[in-house]
Amino acid sequence: MLPIVKILIIEDSRALLEQIVNGIQSTIDAFERTDITISLVEADTVPKALDLIRNDGDIQAVVFSWDTEVKWADIGDAKPGRADNNAVVIDMIKHVRRELPVYVLGDAIKGLDIVNLTNGMESFFYRNDIISDPESILGYIINDFDDRNESPFWTAYRKYVVEANDSWHTPGHSGGASFRHSPYISDFYKFFGRNVFVSDLSVSVDSLGSLSDGTHAIGRAQAIAANTFEVRKSYFVTNGSSTSNKIILQTLLREGDKVIVDRNCHKSVHHGIIQARAMPVYLDSSLNPDYGIFAPPELDQLKETIKTNTDAKLIVLTGCTYDGLLTDLKQVVKLGHDNGMKVFIDEAWFAYSLFHPRFRDYSAIQAGADYVTHSAHKVVSAFSQASFIHVNDPDFDVDFFKEIYSIHTSTSPKYQLIASLDVCRKQLEMEGYKILNELLNNVDELKQQVARFNRLRILDAKDFGKIFPHFAKDNMGHDPLKILIDVSALEYSNQEIHRFLMDEVALEIEKFTHSTILVLLTLGGMRSKIVRLYNALKKLDQGSVSLHRSKSKNVLPCKIPPIKLAELPSNAFFGKREAIPWQDSAGRVAAGLIVPYPPGIPLIVPGQLIQEEHIDYLRSLSSQKLTIQGFYDGELYVMVNEN
Repeated sequence: MLPIVKILIIEDSRALLEQIVNGIQSTIDAFERTDITISLVEADTVPKALDLIRNDGDIQAVVFSWDTEVKWADIGDAKPGRADNNAVVIDMIKHVRRELPVYVLGDAIKGLDIVNLTNGMESFFYRNDIISDPESILGYIINDFDDRNESPFWTAYRKYVVEANDSWHTPGHSGGASFRHSPYISDFYKFFGRNVFVSDLSVSVDSLGSLSDGTHAIGRAQAIAANTFEVRKSYFVTNGSSTSNKIILQTLLREGDKVIVDRNCHKSVHHGIIQARAMPVYLDSSLNPDYGIFAPPELDQLKETIKTNTDAKLIVLTGCTYDGLLTDLKQVVKLGHDNGMKVFIDEAWFAYSLFHPRFRDYSAIQAGADYVTHSAHKVVSAFSQASFIHVNDPDFDVDFFKEIYSIHTSTSPKYQLIASLDVCRKQLEMEGYKILNELLNNVDELKQQVARFNRLRILDAKDFGKIFPHFAKDNMGHDPLKILIDVSALEYSNQEIHRFLMDEVALEIEKFTHSTILVLLTLGGMRSKIVRLYNALKKLDQGSVSLHRSKSKNVLPCKIPPIKLAELPSNAFFGKREAIPWQDSAGRVAAGLIVPYPPGIPLIVPGQLIQEEHIDYLRSLSSQKLTIQGFYDGELYVMVNEN
């Protein structure tokens, strides 16, 4: 399977279009590229060109003749007549696929003026030169393609492994030798195969670089990642976004610093604040008990919190919730920056946000956030534990960051994880739009079919607008690749539904509540999987399944009690503690994090004064089959009373 490199030529003169296409076509063989398939696509109108760009993800370059007639209507504008600047075409191309290079053909005399009229052009070529010497532009296009398609760490890593160097360094299995020669563990070697073991290398391989120092091939891979994600710096992390979050928080916060934080953030954010010995100011949860899902905090509350905490250093929010609810981060970033605060967005579940116009308006990077983390293993194509840190902060303290990074980073990182981040970046750059576009089309079709069901429903933005009053007011959105299915009308328990889906389509549910199941469509979401899911959902909706029927439906309490801190969280967490029965904990200061799941929202955090309403909330959950993180044999940890 070779990459298909389509070059779109836009020219409204049929004679010129044919001349340009024939000229470039005749030079393709001269480049002897057996690793890619190059072809040309023609468009004699702007609407046709834009339609091709939207629907053909294999287009990797655009050649645009500047003299092509462009009407405002061609780009969806209501204004009459001809556009006064053809740069609007380039703007539209970049709106759909910002990674696509656009090469402009024009009159050499007007070349400088054309450059001044547009910012999105990759390069300019005199049209007559292209007609007489088409190799010049094709060579330029191929060179740019190779630069975008580069994976410096993976290329160097694979080359080193293939050379089969004699290992006199760590790791101790020496390319799998200790496994192969053992009658006890050779089965482990056979299961995973040779490449896993010979590619398990050590930092002793200097040419591949150091992760903590960002040198050689690793450094080059991180620099290319920063270019793809349009940020100042990108860093690879090999122990998950949990660690990425902690690195950022410990870089930015000092003891006692205030940080405004969404209560619903991942527990690693809470842990990072404890490690930084900072003082959190929590935004309230917006929980819908009917579905057991929460929304991002209200922007009005964020504004009020900023107003009453002008000395806060940082705002931390989750950009995309587990269920796909999206915050209008442009408003958040403006609020933060207008008040001298940095903005850090945990975008673990939304790493593809930049690569399709359906998502881009809610992208943390597009919004101008100072720090962003991406769990590259959750919804895009990296190995588990692989994560990106992206930095856009003009005041970034790189030296202190590297010290914190080194504290959290192993001196013996897994090279396979680093390589997976390198190729994950490459895939997003080269075919991210294409894959996402196919997934969005598939999920739209699935929704149309499920809309005919009698009992099952896929929730969408309209539903969330009814569930959460601030959804429309705050310009929130929803990621349709997070398929949240309302199963409340079924007469089966969650456990029975889960078991059926596992047996029917080998579908391991990502998350479920008392009335919903969540299915994630990721870059690995093939159409056949969607068809199998639909078949199983159809059987559930029709009741043509042999499942135990359940009449009882547990619901969550209507409101989660607010957090009231009586102590700096780090003092409570690191201080003297004792375990007591949770029923007897009212009036004590918590020393640990208590998180009922679902919905996965922290009920109690270190330093919080536990009140009767927290006990009542926990008591209401005790009859449900929930996991409560932070409970140990029915006890929780509190600070020891010194008096």
